Amino acid sequence: MTEAGIPFVEYGGSSREFAKIEEGIRYAKANGVTMIIGAGGASVMDSAKLIVFGFYHETDLWEYLKGKSPYGLERLPLALIPTYPSSGSENGMGAVSVDSRTGDFGTAYGIPADYALLCPKYSLTLDKGMTTYTGLVTLVQLSACILGDKNKMSYDAGISYIRNVLEATRTLQQHPDDLDARGTILMGASLSTSSRLGIGKEEPFAYEIYELEFLPEVLFGSSYRRSLTSVFPRFLQAMGKHHAEEIRDYYRDAFGFDGSIEKSTQKLMKLFTELCIPMYYEGTVSREKVDAIPCQTELSKEEVFDIMQALIH
Repeated sequence: MTEAGIPFVEYGGSSREFAKIEEGIRYAKANGVTMIIGAGGASVMDSAKLIVFGFYHETDLWEYLKGKSPYGLERLPLALIPTYPSSGSENGMGAVSVDSRTGDFGTAYGIPADYALLCPKYSLTLDKGMTTYTGLVTLVQLSACILGDKNKMSYDAGISYIRNVLEATRTLQQHPDDLDARGTILMGASLSTSSRLGIGKEEPFAYEIYELEFLPEVLFGSSYRRSLTSVFPRFLQAMGKHHAEEIRDYYRDAFGFDGSIEKSTQKLMKLFTELCIPMYYEGTVSREKVDAIPCQTELSKEEVFDIMQALIH
């Protein structure tokens, strides 16, 4: 860009914090920015989406995060470059923000990128643990897409993506420079938000994992990646009481687990643990704290609390 004579300013420290997004909007306006490039992980890319939209809709931006549709409204041009593949934000329409000042969060749906650049080598600086998380978060997000999908073509495609992402994750444990494996995870992440999966979903229960994963972020100060992966097996076990056939099919087709939902859940937790992903937290949780966190799910408050308790050593 510099060689082409294009002025460039950097806004560092970008995050999903609403205050930082508001600051980014003011920074973009003050510097006469005409395009935003979000290069980073989910937080950076979501932040970039909200800045390009908030550039023209700053005064009521939080209303869009709480359900008002931003689709088709004026915004700055946007390019996204994932350097931490997993969220698929570069190919999805959603952008999440958290306001720690109020303890609230929201998702604006309908802010697509104009350009998404997928380059496996941009993730080479990630260490072993972070690289593993890219694969497992992608696996969970793909799973949310196809769980309960009644369309055989999109379901079978999703199962194939999950298996390939898991194989790539295992490959990177031993060969971290394998760009083909990194590319598989990059593509899997983008496909998880592409609207090409879950075509035959009749019930969206699997997407409630995103409601549940927010709780450990608040309760334990956890990252999205750790929260999502630690909650997922417990979420499947809890949902198995309500959607037993779909959960059993998923365990069998994706991982070859043929036992009960409880035993399959134990196997999935063992798989994640063997990949050195922590599945527990230190501390305590109270019913009052759990109930105070917004969570829209068909699970009862007792079931949600049991999931949070199961996360404690």
